[in-house]
Parts: sequence; structure tokens; C-alpha cells
Amino acid sequence: MLPEFNASGVLPPFVGENPGMERNLASPYETTMRGFVNQFGQSPPRRNILRRLLAYRQALRNIGITTGFQMFDGSFVEDCERLRARPPSDLDVVTFSHLPVLPHQVMEFVQQNAALFDRDTVKEEYCCDSFFIDLTKDARYVVADTMYWYGLFSHQRDTFMWKGLVTVPLMSDDADALVLLDTVEAGHAQET
Repeated sequence: MLPEFNASGVLPPFVGENPGMERNLASPYETTMRGFVNQFGQSPPRRNILRRLLAYRQALRNIGITTGFQMFDGSFVEDCERLRARPPSDLDVVTFSHLPVLPHQVMEFVQQNAALFDRDTVKEEYCCDSFFIDLTKDARYVVADTMYWYGLFSHQRDTFMWKGLVTVPLMSDDADALVLLDTVEAGHAQET
């Protein structure tokens, strides 16, 4: 379960008195796609971004990227509406996964699927500011990449405030999350 925003409008970096004893009490907080949609899909702009995120995740699975997880950050996982008086414009996503090819086939695979690895294309098509970490790399590089992205994303860009992040496995309950989005949107449509 994800914690609520704290008084500063961000997910807390940890909850409880002793987060060192229980990993689930500290960021990054792991949840399901349905849990992520439930917590962060409260407005039409956010639901639009979530729909596009779900499409991005499906596109990755369609080319065989199924293992690992995604780390979510940016204004989307903050109370952006209250903090900045605007909805979030995108979602920052770092995908940690194995590529479904042998090491000597990586360049060809990435070229064949360039639209899913090009940051500008993914941002335009899926509303995700995306980065990819290949978990088949030497462990030293995986650790260095992880430390870089966690260090960068665990603080607000403007204030440097420490904040929490969210992770969701690539194989999650995305179909249920889409049903939840449809249900929430249908409910809002009936209210108006």
C-alpha cells in the first residue's frame, strides 16, 4: 500500500519509526498498476497519462520486455495540482528489465524497436519521460545506473526536498487498472 502525500505534497521517503527494519516502509514503494491508478488517477489529465503509460507498458511487453519493474517519479507522483497549481504533464519512468535477446543482438533489437527506446518519441506517444536500464549488463553498471536514477529522482528538482518513489512490476494487473480507469471516467461522466 502506498502512503499518502505528506504535508509537503510528496510521498514521504519512509514511514514509521524504523524503516530500516522493513523494506516496505521505505521508498521506493512497490505497488500494482491498479494500486497506482487508484492513488494517482484522480483527474482527467492524470487518467490520460495513465492510459498512455498502460499503452507504453503493453508496447514493451509486445516486444518481449516482460521481466523487471518500472520506477515512477516526477510531478505525477506529487500533489502537483496543489504545489504548482497545474496538473502533471507527463510521468518519469525508468524501466529496469532484461532485453529478450543475446548480448550480440542488442544493437539490432534496439534499432528495430527504436520508437520504444527514443526518449522524445516515447514522451510524445506515451506521455512518459522514459529511461531504460538493461539488467543483463555487468552488475557494477546496473548498480551505478540505479544509484544515479534513485539519487536524482528521490529529490525534487526545485527544492531538493527528499521524497518517495513508486515501483510497479512490468507484469502486473494492467488489465484491471484499465478497467478501473474506465469505471472512474464513466462515473465522472454521469456526474456531469
